Amino acid sequence: MSAHELDHLAIAVPSWAPAGAVLNRELGARWASGFHMEAFNPCQLAVADDMRLELLEPGSGEHSFIQRFLSDHDGQSAPHHITFKVHDIRAAIAGAQRAGIEPILVNLKYSQWQEAFLHPRDTGLGFLAQIVQAPQSVEEITGTDDGGGLACPWEQNDTAPLRISLIYGNVADLAQAGAVLREVLGAREYSTAMGATTAGFHWDEGADLLLSEVDGASGNGGIQGILTGPADVVWSPQDFPERLPALLAAGVAHPEIGLRISILQHTPAGASP
Repeated sequence: MSAHELDHLAIAVPSWAPAGAVLNRELGARWASGFHMEAFNPCQLAVADDMRLELLEPGSGEHSFIQRFLSDHDGQSAPHHITFKVHDIRAAIAGAQRAGIEPILVNLKYSQWQEAFLHPRDTGLGFLAQIVQAPQSVEEITGTDDGGGLACPWEQNDTAPLRISLIYGNVADLAQAGAVLREVLGAREYSTAMGATTAGFHWDEGADLLLSEVDGASGNGGIQGILTGPADVVWSPQDFPERLPALLAAGVAHPEIGLRISILQHTPAGASP
């Protein structure tokens, strides 16, 4: 077992501003930090419980990997990876190797931020998985409490931040993906009311992950959307699985982030969500 938290979702975007404006408007996500780099430009937005969403736009370099990723998606925004926090990165890497997965882009050079990636072709997850050992936030690591020295490039409103409770997506082989999430990334699996081809995965912190098996030839794999709700309503999708299909179906597609957003509304006291 390695991961204790599904920490954040990273999205590749042509430009921060259109995507950030959507996340601020829909989720109340607030600018936390942003940096200009050669390979890519990362910025983070904070929602309830200080969970983050990360936007990755092409950097200044001629061979930006984000630009290549966007080109592979016809220039459109698309989810890039999910980051899982671990207590011991070396143990996490060893656990992946025991499962027959060789981590890529391993970087253990800096004690404040150590990382490795698991390629989707090796995990069957349909998305790139980043495993990170980092005891501090990006702002604490970089010593920047001013947004990384950059001003937020969109006009922010004062909408209360929502809690991201669920990230959902599609995979070609649920058995393979589930085994990786349980045995390599430390998830606890739970059943849903959506049939044997859908399963939920929970960590001690952060969002849950819901995966459904689809025909690999459909071209509909990977992360599809997020399910959010008010910050003062603590709930888990496993608490009322019978409502999940309707909640996800009601989600609205936002091309600026390449995702659907479903929002759980407030319910009267004593009523089920």
